Amino acid sequence: MKSLGLIGLAVLCWAGGIGTLSRWEAGEVQTEYMSVPPTATARLLGAGYVNMAADALYVNFVVYFGKHLHRDKAYHNVKPVLDLITDLDPSFEGAYNLGALALGDNGEVDASGALWDKGVAAHPDSWRYAYLAGMNMFLFATKPEQYERAAKLFEKAATLPGAPREARFMQARCYDYTSRRDLAIAVWRNTYLAAATSEERAVAERSLKRLGAPLPTPPHP
Repeated sequence: MKSLGLIGLAVLCWAGGIGTLSRWEAGEVQTEYMSVPPTATARLLGAGYVNMAADALYVNFVVYFGKHLHRDKAYHNVKPVLDLITDLDPSFEGAYNLGALALGDNGEVDASGALWDKGVAAHPDSWRYAYLAGMNMFLFATKPEQYERAAKLFEKAATLPGAPREARFMQARCYDYTSRRDLAIAVWRNTYLAAATSEERAVAERSLKRLGAPLPTPPHP
């Protein structure tokens, strides 16, 4: 069985090494697409070495991404590749991170968010995944609903152990870009009251004044 697994891995690495297809579009423009097998086929070929298979596919993606990043910033059919990598290895943080950046840079903001959603779902107790997913969505968001989606990710991150205090700041900042002024004020008020330093309180105070909201009165001891 072990030899069969190694053979399967070799086949998958070979497939990853030639995992691009070129096609001449109208006007004699060559477009290079990424190509990968279905997840079930990849698991069969990997035969128990799925993490190594994911690594091989990721290397192929990085090469493709790097080449087009400097050439035309046009990435074709990368979402299925990234889905396959993260299906094979749900804890491959680098694939979520770089993959979502590639999708966002390609204008596929919702697809970028959907990729990170997989990571968040696979690691529900990790603030890092929710926080990084929120930062990614905030970076590429262009619509109020996308900023609201980012805010909810920061809110989730803020509730998990070890989360940085900036998660609440980012949550409020995201609501600033939506029509939910009430939510922005509510988060900034809570941030003001829970501030651990004078700098944190000053940030919340400036934000509340900018929104035209009164400062909250600290509760009496």
